[in-house]
Amino acid sequence: MISGSTQELRVADVMSGSVKTVTSETPTGKVLEIMEDNHVHALPVVDQDQCVGIVTATDLVRLIRETNAALRSGYPHYEDCLWAVDLAHRKLDQQPIREIMSVSVEKVSPDTPLCEAAKRLSSCSRHHLVVEEDGKLVGFLSSWDVAAAFC
Repeated sequence: MISGSTQELRVADVMSGSVKTVTSETPTGKVLEIMEDNHVHALPVVDQDQCVGIVTATDLVRLIRETNAALRSGYPHYEDCLWAVDLAHRKLDQQPIREIMSVSVEKVSPDTPLCEAAKRLSSCSRHHLVVEEDGKLVGFLSSWDVAAAFC
């Protein structure tokens, strides 16, 4: 059961307001570094002050798995071709994030009731919502932020 005070919470009350972002041209390797350094699982992708997408750890894991699968199927002696593996990983590090980011972004305003935002996260099978006010990114809300608010 949700307490009365929790029902009154708004997205602005629990969102991360200081948000690290990347551009669509940021190399994948740099995105991984930013995520690791900031202990985050997703980053909004912002071009010209507009959120154009989101990149998640899941997107990056998928890319790495697909790259490794392609290498294994393309090189019968994969383990003997470390030069090919090194080349593929260097290319992977330099690939612009626009090639793997999600362009479908769920957005809410800071005034959205937290319960409504939680329902949106659940219904769209996402773990992050972009928080915008007047078309500008002002925060980021994760399912972990929502869970912490109810604990």
